[in-house]
Amino acid sequence: MTVLPVRPAPRPFEPLSSYAVRLADANGIHRTRVLPRYRHDIDIPQRELDALASLGGLDEDAARRLTMNRYPLAIRGHGIQRRHGWRHHFDVTWLCPACTPTTGRTDLLWQTALMPVCLRCRCYLVRAGAVHTVTPAHPRVLELAEILRDLAEASIDQPRARGILYRLRRRCQHTANNLDPAHIEASQDLPTVDITAARRWGAYPSPHPSTVAALLVMCGRRLVRDRPQRPAHARAHQAAQFTPDDRARLDWFLTRVRHHVTKDGLHPSHIPALLPLPLSDDAPARRPGQWLSLTRAATALHMLITQALDGDPSPQESTAALGVTGIPTSALIDGIHTGTGLRHQDAELLGRSLDALLTAGLIDYQRRRDTLRAVTRLPSSTTRQLPPGGDHAGLDALTLGWIWTRFTHGPMRSSPWPHIPDRDIHTFDTRIDPETRLVLHNVGQQLLADADLLTIPAARATFTGVTGSYG
Repeated sequence: MTVLPVRPAPRPFEPLSSYAVRLADANGIHRTRVLPRYRHDIDIPQRELDALASLGGLDEDAARRLTMNRYPLAIRGHGIQRRHGWRHHFDVTWLCPACTPTTGRTDLLWQTALMPVCLRCRCYLVRAGAVHTVTPAHPRVLELAEILRDLAEASIDQPRARGILYRLRRRCQHTANNLDPAHIEASQDLPTVDITAARRWGAYPSPHPSTVAALLVMCGRRLVRDRPQRPAHARAHQAAQFTPDDRARLDWFLTRVRHHVTKDGLHPSHIPALLPLPLSDDAPARRPGQWLSLTRAATALHMLITQALDGDPSPQESTAALGVTGIPTSALIDGIHTGTGLRHQDAELLGRSLDALLTAGLIDYQRRRDTLRAVTRLPSSTTRQLPPGGDHAGLDALTLGWIWTRFTHGPMRSSPWPHIPDRDIHTFDTRIDPETRLVLHNVGQQLLADADLLTIPAARATFTGVTGSYG
């Protein structure tokens, strides 16, 4: 079978039916040319799975991972009807009221009672056809959902995980059929429970998402995530109280970031290590004491963009990408990492930073960092244009450090010369004359152009395109 010209990569936890729609839409063909309409992401005939894999350029294992058959019987159920597992009845469909109507996004585990929430939007799922009301999920429910997602993945090859999920389902079924309405009403920590829906838990789980969430809370009290102990300063920041407005502000800002990801191609590689950007290339060098707060802002925006691309970034991963590992955390970073909120002043800072990046034309700063990190000495033609100095090696390092800070917008600790203090670069900047500054600026542009010109698409390989990319 012919491979389609446009082949999007499957999203994490994406079901086969969702991928088939995206693959068909990307190539302007009808969905039924990729996968028959009435398929439930389970027990797909091998010929249909092979056909879709060929069209999408996937190997057989990658295509199978998009179906419920990747999971053991304890999850997907037994027999032709797939009973007595965590999977819903074939007539039950859960979706996210926040993101599914606008993006069409679904999750393979939403087809099971293991996932009554959208971890992306942090709200309860709803049944297809029900009123689409966005209800924020209880923190314990979100924590349990993350634990159950990990257990589901572990159950593929770990009998212990399968045993835990089997016993939890039995407890949920028993509890559902013996619920005391008075007890449910007295508990204010549980989501809304539909007693009638709860007692429908038999061969298939209850079809009501918030009811399932309440049962999971009641029956999964012993389930805790194994996490390394965080440092005391990090725990203190994470414990900081965020208001409902802070949480709403974070959700709104993430929606804004997703818009720019889709519309403008915003990517984590477009983030420098210090934010916001200076107002112009002629702006004076940053004061040495500014770097920590500006690096935290860069880390926060890097995490938000990664989240918008369906990633699950940690602060450590984002700081490593920016080259500033080991910085202390903050309420800004922890609020984004835990999804608990974004304060007004932090939102304004990130908003200014985002506007500055878009105005500058979304420069690939990761590419700049990779390129300049490989440059260890100046070209001899450049050295001859510099003012005479006693220590050529030291002058080379200061000069390259100046180019690094100007073109990557990062501190010296992210450079190949982390031993050079930022204040030395600031002092160097104040001592060089305008002519020397122009020479160094041209050198930096040339170093980037020599490395990157071949990677610019033909449509942008113009003077305007090059100057837009390299300033």
